[in-house]
Amino acid sequence: MNLLKIFLAIIVLLTVSNPVKAQKMPVLSEINCPVWQNDLLLSGKLFASAPPILLRVFNEDSEYAVLQLGKRKGSLYLYFKIFTDNVCVKQEQPLELYFKNGDMYILKNSFAVNCDGTAVMELTAADIKKLNANTINSIRFYTLKKDYEFSPTAVDNENFKHYLNCLKVYKIRKKS
Repeated sequence: MNLLKIFLAIIVLLTVSNPVKAQKMPVLSEINCPVWQNDLLLSGKLFASAPPILLRVFNEDSEYAVLQLGKRKGSLYLYFKIFTDNVCVKQEQPLELYFKNGDMYILKNSFAVNCDGTAVMELTAADIKKLNANTINSIRFYTLKKDYEFSPTAVDNENFKHYLNCLKVYKIRKKS
């Protein structure tokens, strides 16, 4: 009789805990995530990425940058690239984010020194929380020769947060 009660208790616990787990982790298709992954490798590791967000340099007609989120292993990254020739970026170069509420937040480039205009920031849990909780009013990026300023639109901010949340739940699939 005691064995039967224990067995029934285990079955009840298993059936109750499974729906709870399913509710915690949304299925990507249900939240319409535009995340993609192919078989290419980045530094020998599989990666996934969200669509890029194109930004125009403030007060310039022909200078652009792209901001893109990606995931490699369990880490989220913010990739930032300015499409102007000979833009040299130092390691630890700051990317300053100014929010609508007046706060400023700094992300530092962890990518090697380059003159391609490329910066890569690995996002911590605190970074992700801060980015999700705020709306970006402007972005400032300092390079060796020139400082750049960008003003993301409301749609850019909405897309950025959506892509960030999509990549948080995305699981990198193994190479087939």
